[in-house]
Amino acid sequence: MCNTALVMGTGVSGSGAISLLTRSGWRVCVYDGAGARVPEGCEDRSFLPPELALRGVDLLVLSPGVPLTDDMVTYAKLCGIEVIGEIELGYRYSRGDIVAVTGTNGKTTVTLLIKKILECAGIESYALGNIGSSFSAVADKVDEGAVVVLELSSFQLESIVKFRSKYAVCLNITPDHYERHGSFEEYADAKRKIFLNQKASDYAVLNYDDETVRSFEQDVASKVYFFSTHQKVKGCYLEGGRIYFADSGVEYIASADELRIKGEHNIANALAAITAAKLMGIKKQAIVKALRTFSAPRFRMQYCGTIKGKRVYNDSKATNIDSTLKACGAMKGSTALIMGGYDKSISYGQFFANLPATVKRIIVTGDNAESIKEDLPAEHDYSFEILPSLYLAAVKAFEGEEENVLFSPSTSSFDRFADFEERGEAFDCIVRAIGCGED
Repeated sequence: MCNTALVMGTGVSGSGAISLLTRSGWRVCVYDGAGARVPEGCEDRSFLPPELALRGVDLLVLSPGVPLTDDMVTYAKLCGIEVIGEIELGYRYSRGDIVAVTGTNGKTTVTLLIKKILECAGIESYALGNIGSSFSAVADKVDEGAVVVLELSSFQLESIVKFRSKYAVCLNITPDHYERHGSFEEYADAKRKIFLNQKASDYAVLNYDDETVRSFEQDVASKVYFFSTHQKVKGCYLEGGRIYFADSGVEYIASADELRIKGEHNIANALAAITAAKLMGIKKQAIVKALRTFSAPRFRMQYCGTIKGKRVYNDSKATNIDSTLKACGAMKGSTALIMGGYDKSISYGQFFANLPATVKRIIVTGDNAESIKEDLPAEHDYSFEILPSLYLAAVKAFEGEEENVLFSPSTSSFDRFADFEERGEAFDCIVRAIGCGED
């Protein structure tokens, strides 16, 4: 008789888990509070109370959107039912080496850059996880010689049990997702779990310039390497605009000017990717080729062109305050900033305290608009306005005299959009519509 699994959620992660469990001979039940369509061959247990939904279940698999505090999780643990996340499930059926990447910002860029380096080195690789394709969907199909590069969010790391990666990278940690984790300490602890099961033969790559990430060294059992844009470290560092990798000796890699992706934050992202690549034994030639040809994914400070005399940037991927501050800091000239979205219960006091002087107007739209306004300083040198829609916010941004229009939300998209990509597409459409109205 086959074992029974209940999968919570039928999105990308849940669908991948369902597919893997089905291929592996499990009887699969599905629970989706949104009432989504249940895959053929699965039993729908949506909207049932825990005692009925979990009847006869041996394993509960969570999609990232399901917190460990959910009633279903609590009941399952009381009944002795094993609870794991989709990433843990994929790991149990995977083969070959895993490179795991986490952090508040830069995860997708670093994940895809590592994959690009592997491609340039002629190594079969997959970019999976929080990047759009679930680990479980292909975990059992990946050849043993291939490398899986996983982008992992704090939500995904929360529910790992035995998951272990040969190479684990933590880029940075800034305040985010308090609506889920409650505090900065709990959020950082979730990120720290990426190193939880590593052994002495594994590798940890840490951002030396981030005090919180640097402190992880004391808790890591694996070999620790750093990356830094300010200090010489064991690992990868920037000195005089040149990138070096230091281990038993020091090797010059490339000039920072050779990077196709621009900005100090992207130099740091490149240092992290280079460190992981060097630890995997990738030759310098492949690394440099990747650095010269790799382009950042869409909606990350994406230049949309000059419209109505203004330079327009779509930074929809800015899902936290730190990302938006970096985007504002990268602007040359006066800027109208459009921001706002899902309410993460995070204070914007530090945002306003660190806002560059180039930002002359702030137009806010989204569920957290009033929360942002609550932290607005009594005295400020920029205008502040709340509008009911992204379209109206964009129209208002184009009415001013600023040289730049920057869309950098500083939070997630879930108040009005499925994800940051849908939000980015919406802004692109709005900008094109405004541009069509030019004389």
